[in-house]
Formats: sequence, structure tokens, C-alpha cells
Amino acid sequence: MYVLSIIIESVGLVVGSVVLAGSLCWLAVRLHHTRWAPFLVVILLPIVPLSSLNQSEFARLSAICVLVGALFLWLFSGADRAPPHIGGE
Repeated sequence: MYVLSIIIESVGLVVGSVVLAGSLCWLAVRLHHTRWAPFLVVILLPIVPLSSLNQSEFARLSAICVLVGALFLWLFSGADRAPPHIGGE
């Protein structure tokens, strides 16, 4: 029974961290600044080690998931692509 509770707690930590990171990245994209979204997400990360949250497994795992989410935002947000040209030229 003890092993089952450890497994359920671990799955809850992972799922909760991914949901938190996904919602934070989604919120950054919804600000209508898709080029700045990865940087806005990364700016929030120093809050974790500067506060007393760094002892929490959930906070550390969420910070790692947010870093991965910011990497995906940076790669797939179109920050390095030019806007499409509309016109007759």
C-alpha cells in the first residue's frame, strides 16, 4: 500500500507540474506578444530559488517544466521568422 501511495503522489506531482507549466505558457501567449512569451515565462523563474519554495518538490518540478515549455515556445512561436508579406510587390 505504501508503494501505491508513492506512485500516486509521483504521478500527481508530474501531472500538476505539467498543467501549471502549460497554463503559464498559454497565459504568456494570450498576451498577444508571441515573440516575448518565452522571455516572460523565463523572467518568472527566479522567484522559485529566491523564495522558500525551493524546498518543495512540486515547485522544482514545475520550474523544470516551465523551462521546457519556454523552450518550446521559443522554438515554435515564430519568433525567428519574418511576418508574411501581404501586398502586390
